[in-house]
Amino acid sequence: MKKLQLFVLDDDMVYAERLAIFIRATEFAERVQVKLFSQVELLLQVVEEPNLKGVLLISDAFYPLLQHQRTSLSKIFLSQHIRNSDSAETVHPFLFRFQPLHELISHIQALYTERSSTVSGRTQSNRTRVMSVYSSSGNSGKSITAVHMAKQLAFRGERVLYLSLESTSPASQWLQGESGRLSQLLYYLKDSAESIGPKLAHLKSHDATRRFDYLTPLEQVREMQEMSGEQVRKLIASIIDLSVYDTLIVDLETSVHPRIVKSLELSDAIIWLIRDDWNDAFRTQTLFKQMSAFPQVHFVMTSFRGTQINSFDFLGKELTFKLPYIPDWKVMSSAEQIWQSDIFSEQVYVMLQAVSNETEGISKEGAQSYLESRAV
Repeated sequence: MKKLQLFVLDDDMVYAERLAIFIRATEFAERVQVKLFSQVELLLQVVEEPNLKGVLLISDAFYPLLQHQRTSLSKIFLSQHIRNSDSAETVHPFLFRFQPLHELISHIQALYTERSSTVSGRTQSNRTRVMSVYSSSGNSGKSITAVHMAKQLAFRGERVLYLSLESTSPASQWLQGESGRLSQLLYYLKDSAESIGPKLAHLKSHDATRRFDYLTPLEQVREMQEMSGEQVRKLIASIIDLSVYDTLIVDLETSVHPRIVKSLELSDAIIWLIRDDWNDAFRTQTLFKQMSAFPQVHFVMTSFRGTQINSFDFLGKELTFKLPYIPDWKVMSSAEQIWQSDIFSEQVYVMLQAVSNETEGISKEGAQSYLESRAV
């Protein structure tokens, strides 16, 4: 995805320079290219170009002069007083100047993408890819796999949002950021789901170490159980319409709750984790009979120890990949344990390559060389 071009005209150059430094020093450097102007005359020479795309962020001191200025850029005004004019339907949206810069830039991105999608729509080629992680039984390593997927893609330059739709999410304690904001988003989905883009941009959390955004439930078991399939559809559609993310990774609960089934239906790829276990094979066979209409399912064996005992011929397709068993995860005692296995993290990326294109001959025994080198 191309970077958002942000043109800033501000009478407070200290603030403008601080904003530019923040953008260039954070994860926003991969998403936003900023250019500063202190003189109206110099700015007008640029913004009068007919095919220019991006955002013109203007101090409200210049509002009387530039409110009617014709430009192909989306105009947004910075205000010292107005806090809540953040609707894309507003002729000239105003954003509160003295809010955290991370939130300010997220609001700018959301407003721009909403307006852009309204004017021109989105093409399939740059559409956010939706990948869900599912399993037939618990303790399959589903959430660990999902967060490592997000990390691997983010470290390779993709813009990633990790979304947990579990009733309780262990990932909330693994990630560095403010968890539990999903509950506020669920409230907006019930109240008014037509335009939650700016709210989503404001409520998402960010893990600066792993370089991806995330939304996880914290203590919202009841709200998650009451979440409907239609609300999930609107949530995922809103994330896609933001045009901010290359990949949305959805961490799903082991159930057939309507919110889970709808997520599976909306996924471009489903990574279905299975364990080499007789009971898990039975549960997988039973559930897959109900979901065999999903052609986007990729079965991945987890906790693979080098030799497969149970048969999964009933799937009607070969396993896409086999992720290795990690002995250090047998007993968890801290969040840092999740991130300390380099071999697992690397194999997750190889698995993603196999999922993206199984016809290129990527090894389905990616864990084998590691397993042969140590006793598990």
